[in-house]
Amino acid sequence: MNVTSTEKTTCTYCSGKGYFQLILGGSETCPRCDGTGKNK
Repeated sequence: MNVTSTEKTTCTYCSGKGYFQLILGGSETCPRCDGTGKNK
């Protein structure tokens, strides 16, 4: 498996999770990938 191709398809903003943890608690859907965890 090629690592560079995986990095390109995974959203770098949320590290592929589709959401990110908020500082005050809770989580929010990633605005870049709309919660999919992948780059558009």
